[in-house]
Amino acid sequence: MGRQEIAGQAVFTALAAWAFVAFPAVALSAAPELFLGEEPESYVVIDKLEGMGLLPDLMTGDRPVEAREVAREAKKAGSTDDPFTDGMLRFLGMGDDLRFDFRLRAGGGYSGEPEVPPNAQGFPVPKGGWVRAGGFFRSSPAHWLAVQARGDGLWDFGDETIGRLGETSARVGWPQATLEAGRFSLWWGPGRHGALLFTTNAQPLTGVRFRNPRPIALGWPLRFLGLFQYDFFIARLEGSRPIPHTLLSGIRLALRPGRHVEVGVSRAVHYGGSGRGNGLRDWWDAFKGGSANDPGTTGNQLGGADISITLPFRVQPVRLYGEAAGEDQARGHIVPLPSKWAYLAGIFLPSVLGSARWDLRAEAAANHVRGNGPAWYVHSRPEYAHRYRGQILGHPMGTDARDLFLEARYFMLPSSYIEVNLDRTERMSPGPAKEKATRVGAGLIAWLTKNWRAEARVAIYRVSNQGGTPGKDSSDVPTQFNLSYQYR
Repeated sequence: MGRQEIAGQAVFTALAAWAFVAFPAVALSAAPELFLGEEPESYVVIDKLEGMGLLPDLMTGDRPVEAREVAREAKKAGSTDDPFTDGMLRFLGMGDDLRFDFRLRAGGGYSGEPEVPPNAQGFPVPKGGWVRAGGFFRSSPAHWLAVQARGDGLWDFGDETIGRLGETSARVGWPQATLEAGRFSLWWGPGRHGALLFTTNAQPLTGVRFRNPRPIALGWPLRFLGLFQYDFFIARLEGSRPIPHTLLSGIRLALRPGRHVEVGVSRAVHYGGSGRGNGLRDWWDAFKGGSANDPGTTGNQLGGADISITLPFRVQPVRLYGEAAGEDQARGHIVPLPSKWAYLAGIFLPSVLGSARWDLRAEAAANHVRGNGPAWYVHSRPEYAHRYRGQILGHPMGTDARDLFLEARYFMLPSSYIEVNLDRTERMSPGPAKEKATRVGAGLIAWLTKNWRAEARVAIYRVSNQGGTPGKDSSDVPTQFNLSYQYR
């Protein structure tokens, strides 16, 4: 065992010892998580209640969130003057008693063109009709242990069959210090249609993750900083890159200095790979990013910051949020700062004119800024591009692009809703002409009973100057439907 490996073990041992000493009275807990792809209604309800100021001790810039922690905060909120809002709190509170559950799902759809939908964990939709089946299970056999697995299979009406393992991992530890190993998804930042560094646009990563699902209340003399949350991971990327199995590492630190403000900083580092240095010192050299702009560099770095502010006005609560990030590092500073910036900004109305049944969101993002757009999510060394298995790890708008997203929902029940959305994307780099893509979608998520869930979606998708080719236009109307049974 080399010195770097010994140093890495020493760092982890020190962190574990710190957690044990800092939280001796806390019961070991590693509850199952909410799946990003499987339970969008849970995240929507979390956003609505947080926007109303009812979940002040829950930090949501780092997802997935833990079901038991969400339930804990929902029960702390107590009752409100609105029965519908109380119903949403009860819906989230169901996760408090969760020890084991599983879901079986089957459905189908049709698409006139093959595509990989945005934020679909890289799962492709083939041309023509198709049938898809899958499910997940989650279990917490002990207070200190949780396991989860998810899988899907797709069969089209031709010869194509796709099978894929989704989030599948084991987790051990405390709410303030949890170690996870396996396949996991990331979403860093307050954006909900996209985020600049990490989203569910690509397949789940395979690696190790260390974080605190329950925020830590900082004591004196840092009490003014409020709640603190951290997330660190390292993952091994695919072997089909020019340099196989490069490494991707990320760290996010976030604070909640007040009941209605959350700020975070995030960092992503690509480095190493087969035949390259993969030790702790190599990670540190890449993380410093001082030579990121030098010719022949053997790594890629991204970094940024985000903020969300909740204004829980009784008549019309508002949530404002934004993110800024750089694709490379600047030089000539004591602490290198990101360059080649991209931005994201949004506004969310968790209830509309006092009615919790309605919500409205507008979100805009752009990395086509000052001519630096072609640098986003790519790299002079393709093995260090910010992609995984062909899909961008960050915002689905892609390279050198601008995106506008609008969405509205009407809730029929605290767990069920109808949504409509508009996504408008402009991409400048694919070719001589600007590519313009417009997707208008509608969806229904309905819990028919405690155990049966239905989901249906349809979209109208149009692209002009596809791939940057003048006059090359296309259109499609993809549809999908699935029915699930969940034991819980």
